[in-house]
Amino acid sequence: MAPWLHRRSEEEKAAEQAEKEAAQEATEVAQQRAVQSLAQIEAGGLPVAAQERLRQLAAIEGKPELFSSDLSVQEFTLLAGLHVQPLTQVMGSSIYNVGWQPVYYNVPTEVSVLSGAYNECRRLALGRLLEEAGLAAADAVVGVRIEEGSHDWAARAIEFVAVGTAVRLAPHMRHPDGGTVLTDLTGQEFAQLCRVGVRPIGIAAHTSVHYVPASWQTAQATSGGWSGASWVNQELSDFTAGIYAAREKAVGATVRQARELRADGLVGVQISEHARTHSVKRGMIDCEDLEVTFHVMGTGIREDPALAGRQAMTKPTSILSLR
Repeated sequence: MAPWLHRRSEEEKAAEQAEKEAAQEATEVAQQRAVQSLAQIEAGGLPVAAQERLRQLAAIEGKPELFSSDLSVQEFTLLAGLHVQPLTQVMGSSIYNVGWQPVYYNVPTEVSVLSGAYNECRRLALGRLLEEAGLAAADAVVGVRIEEGSHDWAARAIEFVAVGTAVRLAPHMRHPDGGTVLTDLTGQEFAQLCRVGVRPIGIAAHTSVHYVPASWQTAQATSGGWSGASWVNQELSDFTAGIYAAREKAVGATVRQARELRADGLVGVQISEHARTHSVKRGMIDCEDLEVTFHVMGTGIREDPALAGRQAMTKPTSILSLR
């Protein structure tokens, strides 16, 4: 019988109706989860699917059947010797819109709108990374790296993506307060510190953006015209002072965060700087002002002699690449 002449039975009609209802219910559930995920993200948290996946991982007793990490072979070997167990890669991300700011300034100043946007975006990204690690019942996240991004569809937005490997530590290596520790140290560096009785206790980071208007001398020196000032070797001292001001603000804020962590010091400090110019006309003079951005991040450490006494000081194994 031709398919178009076939009359569906009541069972087939009921099965088709049940399939449609199931599909509609699945769509409604997916929409509800999307709304819940958006609400969680707006509150600074994680999407529903990520929370469920990490809670399932945390519920596994003992060693997980399969883990993912960005550890090298050397890092994995050293951490395994300290009974450190990798759990999973974790991530925190934030795309942040930068609010209104003046086009230019006439005196050296920090661009608080930009500095605040960078610091809040990083705080949200690290907070989500920490939440993922906590849901996975991790004691620490090692090898944390933060990558900055931008998008052509959102010219005024900035993005930070924080990625690291969540690990479970031996009991004596865990933070005394019971919290999850973030560190930008590699697995090798983490192991070396623990062996000598130094405990990583957290990340400190800050960004400072400073605007430096060009002085008359700098404007003459960078104009490229026929004036004598542009033909002479000279330091652009106002720009140099602006770079120092941005550095002092960023480093000072990072040190204050380290003190709040009750750290003895900071190791593995990473400093990145980038600058751009703004073309400004002051009166009849064309100027190129400077905007400089300083990012500073490091790991706070604290001496703990008892930690060194608990480490098995095994003879290190040299691993050489034959490539």
